[in-house]
Amino acid sequence: MLNINFDISSKKWLIVGGGEVATKRTKKILRANGAIKLVSPIITKELEKISRKNKKIKVIKRKYQSTDLNGVDFVVTCTNDKKINKKIVKDSKKMKIFVSNASDSKNNDFSFTSSLKLNSEININFSTGGNSPLFSKFLRILFEKNLKKDLLKLYKFLRRHREKTLPYSKLINKINNDKLLKEIEYSSGIQIKKIIKRLEKEIALDE
Repeated sequence: MLNINFDISSKKWLIVGGGEVATKRTKKILRANGAIKLVSPIITKELEKISRKNKKIKVIKRKYQSTDLNGVDFVVTCTNDKKINKKIVKDSKKMKIFVSNASDSKNNDFSFTSSLKLNSEININFSTGGNSPLFSKFLRILFEKNLKKDLLKLYKFLRRHREKTLPYSKLINKINNDKLLKEIEYSSGIQIKKIIKRLEKEIALDE
């Protein structure tokens, strides 16, 4: 897998499935300004709400048909039937359309990352290639709880010095001397408890 930043604002997506995974994928794609056709006999209440408010998503309440692939650039299959997901992957590959299979990380052209947005300019992605979404989620929360403020401070410092001709070695020395990054004790009992609590909360929302 290769992690890249990709502008999907002009791309058309097909999502097959209407459960929690489909809801999460829909929200992430819409945040990136992608256009979605979602096919599923039943969808979550949140998807119903999103589809009423956002014109970039079209919901078709029926089972998947191979013709649904016509005119799309990316496919996300996340039904609760592995056989159907496998068929959709096969159909997509025949048409040379990139496809993501939520039920099989090994039968994938791409996977979704867990993201931490530092500000309007910086987005950090954590990925295990679909092998352990829980680990990606844990990394994101760990960074958010421990490093977010320091990373923003470091970014602002480096951006201010971007136009200057200081060699990297001097920049690194200044970072160290100015104590832009504090020492972080990851073994802190209180901090670990906060991370675990946040993780449990997010997992509960996923289930």
